[in-house]
Amino acid sequence: MAIKSLEQFLFERGLVGTYPLDSLKNSTLGIDMTHYVSRILTIKKEQYLDAIGGFPNTLKLYLESDLKIFKEYNITPIFIFDGSLSQNNLINSGHFKPNSKLQTNKNDNNTNNTDNRDNNNNSGATTTDKELSLAQRNKAWTQWNNLLTANQSNYIDQPPSPNEPFRYYTSIDSSRYEQDIIKYFIKHDIHYQIAPFQAWSQLAYLYQTGYIDSIYGPTDCLMLNGVNRFILGMEFPNNDFRYIDKNRILKHIGITLREFVDISMAVGNTLQPSTLPPLQIYPNNKVFEIALEMVLNAGTNFYLYQLNNQVNSMTKQFLEQYQRGISHLKYMPVMLDSGKVDLYINNFEHSIVNSNSNKENKNKTDQIMSLPVPNDVHDFITQRLPNEYYFYKSIGLATGKLFDSITTGIYPEDAPLGGGSSDSYRKLVQDSVTDFKNKELNLLTQPINRYFQMKQIKQINWFSSDDDTVLLNRTTPSIFDKLNHLIVKQDKEDLKFSIQNFIKLLSESSDLAKDFITKDVLFPNSVPLEKKLNNSFDLLSTALLRSLVQLDFFDYDFDRKILKPTRWGDILLKFNNDDLKIDAKYQENLLILLIFLKSNVLDISAEFNPPVHSALSDHTLGSYPQESAYILLLTRVLTLFQVEQKPSNYHGPIDKKTLIFQDHLAFIKENMNDMFESILVSSLTANEFNKLKYDNYEWQSEIVARMPFKLNLPNVVMAIMWEFFLQKYLHNGNSKDDAISLVSNEFNAYKMVPNLDEQFTESFKFLEQCDNLFKQLASARLMKNNDATAFNEAVALCKTALKDD
Repeated sequence: MAIKSLEQFLFERGLVGTYPLDSLKNSTLGIDMTHYVSRILTIKKEQYLDAIGGFPNTLKLYLESDLKIFKEYNITPIFIFDGSLSQNNLINSGHFKPNSKLQTNKNDNNTNNTDNRDNNNNSGATTTDKELSLAQRNKAWTQWNNLLTANQSNYIDQPPSPNEPFRYYTSIDSSRYEQDIIKYFIKHDIHYQIAPFQAWSQLAYLYQTGYIDSIYGPTDCLMLNGVNRFILGMEFPNNDFRYIDKNRILKHIGITLREFVDISMAVGNTLQPSTLPPLQIYPNNKVFEIALEMVLNAGTNFYLYQLNNQVNSMTKQFLEQYQRGISHLKYMPVMLDSGKVDLYINNFEHSIVNSNSNKENKNKTDQIMSLPVPNDVHDFITQRLPNEYYFYKSIGLATGKLFDSITTGIYPEDAPLGGGSSDSYRKLVQDSVTDFKNKELNLLTQPINRYFQMKQIKQINWFSSDDDTVLLNRTTPSIFDKLNHLIVKQDKEDLKFSIQNFIKLLSESSDLAKDFITKDVLFPNSVPLEKKLNNSFDLLSTALLRSLVQLDFFDYDFDRKILKPTRWGDILLKFNNDDLKIDAKYQENLLILLIFLKSNVLDISAEFNPPVHSALSDHTLGSYPQESAYILLLTRVLTLFQVEQKPSNYHGPIDKKTLIFQDHLAFIKENMNDMFESILVSSLTANEFNKLKYDNYEWQSEIVARMPFKLNLPNVVMAIMWEFFLQKYLHNGNSKDDAISLVSNEFNAYKMVPNLDEQFTESFKFLEQCDNLFKQLASARLMKNNDATAFNEAVALCKTALKDD
């Protein structure tokens, strides 16, 4: 979030310098990924992203363009992602209350506040970017529902388009797309790292130790003693960049670095995100300027102000927020070049304007552990995990949400894009405790300190924040002990992991128990390296097999030497067979669909409870009830198909009903990712894998890049295009040309999807494969015959519509 209103203040006073891009030639540039995304994906772009889901359509274009310029100037970029939240950020999120004492007076996601202030209520709970996003999203859906209700009985086949953007007041949360970006970086050999906590803290360490030549980051970097200059923004069209000179700024405004830090902690920044008294009553875009005037004209010290105004528990909270922010700034956890996470001391207390004592040529390790470490570090940062866990997190192997729950004691479930009001979605969330979370936490806590094995962890759901669910991560025997005889070991270096190859291996086995249950386990140190897992295929396949056993796709009993597929496993093992012929690029998403159907929270044809407006017109619903039911089935399945789009800002029709169904699938995928990561990490920490086999790059390219369940599901654009194509087709005398013309115009297909006919044909092939899958499921009594038959008839309707002249 950077220091509030500081950037505007600096630009207004001409304190942001400009320098030619040519000066960065042949250098290594460290980039704060959150700050970078906030610059290239502004509030006016991707305004309907929350209404269609998926990956930001324009982000890849900007990345490609910037990387091309970096290559032209021989600039080596290193992108650093933010890691875990510190205590202040956790409290600000609304989920975490340390010691059950600090309360946050936050509005829920129904708030309509769109002004980034705390409404002068002196509650200490400033409106966060997350709250603003939820408020704007809810407002947009409300306006959309009103628009749909007003027009549904009037229009026949010309769908209304929303007139309210779905994300406008805040920048896009890049953490939602972190794994998609990481996969892109791996594919294009771009260096990246996920920091233990703040990305700009990690950049400060890399800069001080000489691994990077410059920092591209937020205004928070001004609080760092060892960084005098850094880049604030890139202006590629002008072939220059904007930079900040700290000494120039401090001299111009006439304060010391210590006073600057004091102001920054009072107005709000990344480490202390709330605006503290007495500044809360002022406009957010002027708060830094006002705070500076108070320091210059009245000698105000904001720490002393908090210290001397403790009249109740709330004002005590302000003091503690300030203290935690200062402490985290001084003791910043970073990952060292040794792979160890340690504290990097930012000693800013004695720095003054024009001081030449800020030495950038100090010994590389001068600021590492140069001061005694406080005993209460966990009170202002969080509890510490093993270095090995931070390594897996740093390369993107583990996404970190489960790791954070181990240290904080809280696993938060936030509302999805569609709001999460349906009973079926909430049932998924509640069932995930026993189906996923308890098992995952058991796998992650068993290898580490016993304290974490006994520590209470709660799941907090947005729809029942006062009704915590205690996660039971203690089982005897442990999940790992139940699974560690399941081993896939092929020892084929040229065999690359994919779900298709995994299924091929299992389906070709005549005796799964004999081939994949081992008598001896691999984790003891006495096991020679050559007998351990030695390549990514074996490692990832072992993790997937164990995951599917946990989900009851296979019956497994080590004592009786049983490993055989259940009815669900039988279907999965037929994915490559002639009777299904599931394309390799669809197998992961259709596995997600199988797991959803297995959850039995909602039939594929069932309506939501409470009901949700269909985007189809009343004329369609009334005149073509059977076809409308077909369209419902088709759109739900097509949420798993990604249309090929050119980078553009989507402004077409939307359908909340379709998005809500995809929320269900996205939740399943997130939990499958957590399960797979947990099983993989448990295997790695147990030393089943020869961890010296790969260097850092190979860990990323051979393991992280090949892991399933990491990427976002597709957006729902293809599903909506089929929905309105068929509606027009039905109302316009079964004319394909008219229907295609409507879709082309309404979706700006000439800009967004130039190969529209080809995309309809490709998506129809996907529907045919789903049709074959549903027939198999119905035959195995895993799906209602009526649903499978209805879907077959829906596919037939699509086939007729595409062929009709």
